[in-house]
Amino acid sequence: MKWLQTNISRVLFDPPWRQCAGAFALLLAPGLGWSGPLGVDTRSATAVRTQVAPHIDGLLAEDCWNDAIAIGDLIQTEPVEGQAPSERTETRVLFDDQHLYIGIRCFDSDPGGILASKMKRDSDLNADDRVIVVLDTFGDRRNGYTFIVNPAGAQADAFIASNGEVVNNAWDAIWHAHATIDSKGWMVEMAIPFQSLSFGSELETWGFNVQRVIKRRLENSRWASPRRNAGIYRVSEAGALTGLNGIKQGLGLDVVPFFSTHWSDNEGDDSHLLGKPGFDAFYRLAPNFGAALTVNTDFAATEVDQRRINLTRFPLFFPEKRDFFLQDAGVFQFADLGDDLIPFFSRRVGLTDDGQEVPIDVGAKLAGQLGDFQVGLLDVQTGSAHDFEATNLFAARVSKHLGEQSSVGGIVTSGDPDGTGSNTLLGLDYNFSTSSFRQDRNLRASAWYLTTRSAEESSDPAAQDAAFGASVAYPNDTWSFELAAKEIQADFEPALGFVPRTGIRKYSGQVEYEVLVNADIRRLDFGVEPEIVTDLDGDVESSETRVGLVHVLWDSGDELSFEAIPSYERLSEPFEIEDDVTLPEGTYDWLRWRVEAESALKRPATVFGALEVGNFFDGERTDWEAGVSWRPSRYFNTEVVYEWNLVDLPQGTFDAHVGALRLDFAASPSLTWSNLLQFDNDSDSLGWNSRVQWILKPGETLNLVLNQVAEREDGDLHVTNQEATLMFQYTLRF
Repeated sequence: MKWLQTNISRVLFDPPWRQCAGAFALLLAPGLGWSGPLGVDTRSATAVRTQVAPHIDGLLAEDCWNDAIAIGDLIQTEPVEGQAPSERTETRVLFDDQHLYIGIRCFDSDPGGILASKMKRDSDLNADDRVIVVLDTFGDRRNGYTFIVNPAGAQADAFIASNGEVVNNAWDAIWHAHATIDSKGWMVEMAIPFQSLSFGSELETWGFNVQRVIKRRLENSRWASPRRNAGIYRVSEAGALTGLNGIKQGLGLDVVPFFSTHWSDNEGDDSHLLGKPGFDAFYRLAPNFGAALTVNTDFAATEVDQRRINLTRFPLFFPEKRDFFLQDAGVFQFADLGDDLIPFFSRRVGLTDDGQEVPIDVGAKLAGQLGDFQVGLLDVQTGSAHDFEATNLFAARVSKHLGEQSSVGGIVTSGDPDGTGSNTLLGLDYNFSTSSFRQDRNLRASAWYLTTRSAEESSDPAAQDAAFGASVAYPNDTWSFELAAKEIQADFEPALGFVPRTGIRKYSGQVEYEVLVNADIRRLDFGVEPEIVTDLDGDVESSETRVGLVHVLWDSGDELSFEAIPSYERLSEPFEIEDDVTLPEGTYDWLRWRVEAESALKRPATVFGALEVGNFFDGERTDWEAGVSWRPSRYFNTEVVYEWNLVDLPQGTFDAHVGALRLDFAASPSLTWSNLLQFDNDSDSLGWNSRVQWILKPGETLNLVLNQVAEREDGDLHVTNQEATLMFQYTLRF
């Protein structure tokens, strides 16, 4: 095992590799101005102005649709790239002063086979037939919007940044869509207000693309750049939508007042009822640049975190889920660092490490594009709670476009969330990206540097307070690879960031090979993903190599994979992995095997299972994972997942359990009831999060949220916390 780790390290990271990386960097230097062609596919469509707006009912029955020009046939990307689709799709685009209208007729020779299992807004529609529309309203071939609709009328939307590398699914726009199924297939109509989009008033041509998914056949077809290597969210590969003249954004001001009433009954406290008004405001200072203001911010409608098992020495990463911070989150994206180093992590604002809320009195944000610059500024004033003092927190990110897809930028954060000290972070990054390497291949590279300074170390000139690194990636079909290296020094402490491990150097890589079979077996994948962490003296602290022996995707959509996972860990001090179970310092290496299988999403019931067995430190560990999703109709969806880890060490034996049950009911796309129940044996508690959402009309929403926690005592469950919130928000547009 040690021989394997030593040789992997030597091949990937010894001086010859570093010299190659330096040579590669020199090759990229001229790429500061490297601009590929405007697009491999330059397909063009025309939007037709209409004097009579269509009624959005999913029927495409109005005469105005006959005046629109069909954009042209879609071409298959899956399963056979370049082939004609099995079913025809017609897309037409209309507009008036206030709205963009998109009508899509999806012909289907077997309407009974159309899959539409969900109606809830912003659901994961991966199990359904659907159409995906991408708009590049900025004309920069980097950023854009996507709008998705399934045959049941479920809507999803997202903001696309960094040419598809960042897809912010939490972005929500005010827009309307309706879909219907008939004997010829299904139809969808969309009405997207221009006030919901940012765009240059002088720009009459937008980037545009459409993709259709026929789930039962695992078939994708696309209008522009129908290549597996491109992807629908790669904005630079979109076609052109012309003729958009005389459209209006209005004053660009949205005011969203809200009022929430909050009832809580915590163990040991009296029940009480509180009411809190507040508002959010959004103003477009320039066509592509906006300001946001939030007062008395209320995150009651945010879903709770998913419980997880942690058998490592380091904290787990939990994603941001609050809408105010997710809006424009792509602007603050820094380099390509993964989840183990995030310079600005918005969860640090208004939340404690254990997820308790700290009140946000007021917050302001400026974000968007100014010429060739992308700018994000955030300033938040928090209140005091949970031993956190009131404080001001600030983050800024500026990047400049270089060439077609590359950029150079900087980031700064200031403030400490607990309010007891000061902390500052400064950083620079260069990001190279092209989709025209070797004509139509993707290539990415980045280099970055960060430094922090807090009050207690400001007088220490010897402080090791920097982090820096570089990466290169070739993300393509057939062959793909990625190499990355970073150093995080011991005193690097970004108070508004996320860094679970300091005083290290980390080297990681990934190589994947894909074989298209185009028979009963659709695809075979093979790969290796090594990761080595050393201390700053170069001594290995830990390593893990995931060897993908094979991943099989059948033409039915069923999947099966096998992995071997050799690992190494050096403990410089005892590690308490569980209460009364402590591993002594020393070196450990072990080998584990993993097999997992998942049935096709096209079926009403999907089953997932995984088994991982083998050694663990100086003992053994067996992990079971299982999940069942049942989607009998668009009105009801349920999912059960369970994970069980059994750990047998010489120092002691223990097991860890975590389970979750989701129940979603939908009367219509605008009225849904969502429930999430979770249990784990670490906290020994059962949590229930329930939310009723009623979208009275786009921009007007009523939420009723219930949270309840019951802890087990003497074998019985006792409710220790329960809260209910009723929140109404209304959007005023000017």
